[in-house]
Amino acid sequence: MPRGEISSGRAAKRHPLDWYCEAGWEWGQIVEAIGLRENENGSAIWDPACGYGTSGEWLQGEGFDGQILLSDLVNNLRIENFADLDAVHWASVDFVDDNEVNRFLDCWPKSRSIWCNPPYSYKKVWWKGRKVSISEAYVRQALAVATDRVVMILPAKWLAMGKRRSRLVRIDHPPQYVLHFCERPSMPPGDMIAAMGDRAFRGGMIDYCAVVWDVRQPALPGETRTIWLPPLSGGA
Repeated sequence: MPRGEISSGRAAKRHPLDWYCEAGWEWGQIVEAIGLRENENGSAIWDPACGYGTSGEWLQGEGFDGQILLSDLVNNLRIENFADLDAVHWASVDFVDDNEVNRFLDCWPKSRSIWCNPPYSYKKVWWKGRKVSISEAYVRQALAVATDRVVMILPAKWLAMGKRRSRLVRIDHPPQYVLHFCERPSMPPGDMIAAMGDRAFRGGMIDYCAVVWDVRQPALPGETRTIWLPPLSGGA
């Protein structure tokens, strides 16, 4: 039986769709740090790699009262976990396919933020005529279609981008915030959580952060703020 964190393993051992699940408390810490201005301006929140729907479930629990848009390649949504079912909308969408994304957006509010724990393996995909890592494709696509904010949970090592990919955050789209989790999340494969039981979300071995972009007021190069989120056990 695998440990509760194998999201950095070799490709042969990874979930074929890069489906790795957050426990949910990560969204609570993010909301505590940056707030939910989407409530004030009427933005929907879309998670395009929603898995079980953990992000939407927790955002509702943290007080988000707007429309929750959820999509993924496969429907694994646990709709019974949501406090307000009428606000939840699911569809099958390949987020790096412009045609599918545009069809989905034709049905939903023009004002939207994207909050997501995206796939972030070494897999390469075609996006806008060039081959990029799937995580970069998700971030760039999110920044292209969001009208309010983009919030992505990513491994901290994602920030060490090298010469080519670093253009994303150095020049093209500097983030507003990088939020570092002082408590290590565990990201087990979604299809093994039930079998792993209580161990599923224990023993995280990878450092994670949340990267936040403000689409309405983009940060300039050099303006990104770094914030360390407190451990779950509390304390200074």
